[in-house]
Amino acid sequence: MKKTSLIISALALTMAHGANALTFKQSGKTLTDLCSENVTIFAEGDFNKDGVKDLFLGTENSGSAFYFGNADGYNLFRDYDLRLDDKAKVTVNANGVLRIQIDIKSGSDVFLFRYQNGGFVLIGGKKDRHKSEHFDVSYNFSTRKVIKTNGEGSSKSTENGVMSVQPDIKFCWIPLKWDMLDFLFEVNEDGSLPVEQMTVGGIFRRMQDEDMFHWVLCDVEGHYGRVIPDKNEDGSYDTYGIYEAPGSYNLDTDVKFTKLSGGKYKIVVNETSQDRSYEGEVNRYYEEHEGAENESYDEILEKLGIEVPDDESSTTTYIFDDGKFVEQK
Repeated sequence: MKKTSLIISALALTMAHGANALTFKQSGKTLTDLCSENVTIFAEGDFNKDGVKDLFLGTENSGSAFYFGNADGYNLFRDYDLRLDDKAKVTVNANGVLRIQIDIKSGSDVFLFRYQNGGFVLIGGKKDRHKSEHFDVSYNFSTRKVIKTNGEGSSKSTENGVMSVQPDIKFCWIPLKWDMLDFLFEVNEDGSLPVEQMTVGGIFRRMQDEDMFHWVLCDVEGHYGRVIPDKNEDGSYDTYGIYEAPGSYNLDTDVKFTKLSGGKYKIVVNETSQDRSYEGEVNRYYEEHEGAENESYDEILEKLGIEVPDDESSTTTYIFDDGKFVEQK
């Protein structure tokens, strides 16, 4: 993704944030009252244990929202920018736990959220890969237990483990993809990752999943995409990526997280690009002119009338507020 794509992504997120306020209404009695868009995901259950049915709604374009029921209908608890595919399987059990199942080619990802401490918190889930790699892993964030099952049928075996201390991961603070969240369970030589670094890592993975910066940082299989932000001496966290494409462009990307009051984070994305499109013409000159190797690069640039473009820089700033990325102008 070049800089223009970054701008488009940022604009799309800003528009999505603004659209939520218009899409999900503060109160109402019917789906038409509550949501101005077509509801593609609907789940009903008692989240806050008051004996009244509550709602979870999802739309194709504007994200998702939780509503608490009352005698007059429903009141909006919170709306989010996180959009779920309409094929996602979403249910609420008798204990008010929201279950989200995302089916993928290799299996499925299951996430369980419960309303507690004033928010919807991840309490467990399952990474099922029996379709491809013949294993599954169940996570219980409340008990910190991990159970991995390998194999099928009579050859099935089970391994038990214990997770390190985890942060309270709220709905929309992470992407709903277990393959992107292995860092939550990694252990360094001196113990588990710090809880705040895990929190920042989850938000960073959300940004990757939303393609909010250059693709080299969004590619979780690549070197820069695998890492999560490291802590600086001033308490902030940052990570960076470098993309070099001879004859096209270079791009340096830096993403910095600073914790604010109220659990918010300021996120600054700095990008510096270098136009290298002129290099092809210089290389052709070397190939087509005998003795060109004796000329300096600057001499050839001058002979060809090429003026190397200045580097271009851009900065995009977001405030991450309980699951939403709000762009700061």
